[in-house]
Amino acid sequence: MIGWRILHATAAVVLLASPAAAADLLPSAPLPVAAPPETIGGGWYLRGDFTESFFERPVDATLADPADPGLPPLVGLRLSRESGYGGGIGYHVNEWLRLDATVDQRGPARFSAYSSRSNFVTGSNIEAGKIDVLTALVNVYADLGTWWGLTPYLGVGIGVADKRMHGNYSQTTCIEEGCDGLAGTGPRDPAFRPNRSVASLAWALTAGASYRLGAGFSLDAAYRYVDLGRAKSGIDAFGGSSRFKELAANEVRVGLRYDFGGTHLGQLLPAPHADPYGN
Repeated sequence: MIGWRILHATAAVVLLASPAAAADLLPSAPLPVAAPPETIGGGWYLRGDFTESFFERPVDATLADPADPGLPPLVGLRLSRESGYGGGIGYHVNEWLRLDATVDQRGPARFSAYSSRSNFVTGSNIEAGKIDVLTALVNVYADLGTWWGLTPYLGVGIGVADKRMHGNYSQTTCIEEGCDGLAGTGPRDPAFRPNRSVASLAWALTAGASYRLGAGFSLDAAYRYVDLGRAKSGIDAFGGSSRFKELAANEVRVGLRYDFGGTHLGQLLPAPHADPYGN
């Protein structure tokens, strides 16, 4: 009798344990896999820049005056250093190559130059005015790799430069009596020249580096050489005008880039409210 009771108890234990064992043998449901963050904007980026332009000395391209063939070319021609601003939109083709289109406006650069038939003995002439320079360029950059968030790059650009000359005038000053055929000495009345804009081909070479600040922003600093072509004023009442060629500038640019490809949807959405009870 005791043996039968032991046998019955053992069978009951086996029957009770079998559902759990069977459940352990069934395949478990797969764990959910977190979806990768959704990138916004792909490889597009926006940029804004401040520019300091150091204009090189242009070449005097004034046409010879048939009525005054003895007038020598201008000397001491200089343009002032000016600040400017600009912006643009760009696209990362891959991690090594990117393109952008930029527009930059520079402040009015002051210029002045002198000429004198008597080598400044009896008198002299001054030409003065201002030049505004606007450029629109399409640029290609080679990013040379990234180390600790710093990415050096080289670039080349081509486009259009619009040069507007305004406030132009020419004025004679006599040191000796009648140096210009008029009585007296001192400055004569200036001959004002009409404003004029000239658009021409422009190209640029750039070397710089960007630094990732986070949240899609990068600090960008670069040196750029830009060739701006020719500029000229309108013609005054005496048939004179100011004409320059080989206008160029060495520029220092500092700005910010906002990379849409560096921003994920999760960074723009508010974080869910945490349950303090863990439920």
